[in-house]
Amino acid sequence: MSQNNTTQAHPQMPPTQLNQEEKRVLAECEKESLMYRSIPLGLMTFFATQYAMSRNMITTKGKWLKLSTSLFAGYILGKISYAPTCRNKILTQIPESNLAHAIRGVEVVQAGANPDEHNNQRFISKPSRDPSEAVVFLPDPVDPDTHTVPVGVNQYGDPIYHTTK
Repeated sequence: MSQNNTTQAHPQMPPTQLNQEEKRVLAECEKESLMYRSIPLGLMTFFATQYAMSRNMITTKGKWLKLSTSLFAGYILGKISYAPTCRNKILTQIPESNLAHAIRGVEVVQAGANPDEHNNQRFISKPSRDPSEAVVFLPDPVDPDTHTVPVGVNQYGDPIYHTTK
C-alpha cells in the first residue's frame, strides 16, 4: 500500500521529445565531434601505436588487435573530449530549449502535469552537483555571547576557528 502512495505522489513524467532545433544542434555536434576530434585522434593513436611497434617499444604480437584497439580508444576519447564544446553550443544556440534546461539542472514544470497544484512557477531549480561550487555551512545557533572567528587555514585549506566567550 505504501508503495502505491509513493508512486502516486511522485508520478514519473514521460521523456520530453526533442524538437527540430535540438535535433539540428545535436546533429551538428555529432558531425563536428567526428570530423574535428574522433577521426584525428583515432588516426593519431593508430599511427603512434604503429610507430611504437616499428621501434620495438610494443611487441608486434597481436598487431591488428592492438592497432584496432588504439584506433577505437582514440575515437572514444575524441567523442568524450568534444562533450563540453557541444554542451556550450547547446547553451548558446538554443538557451531556452528543454535540452538546455536539462544541462543547467533546471526542471521544466509541465502545465498539465499535476492539476491539483496551482503553481505559477515554470521552473524548479535542482540542487547543484558541481564539485567546484562553494558550499556554505551555516553555524548552529549558539549563545549570543559566543563569537567564532577564523584564525587560520589548515593544510587542506579549511578554516581554523577559535571560539571566545
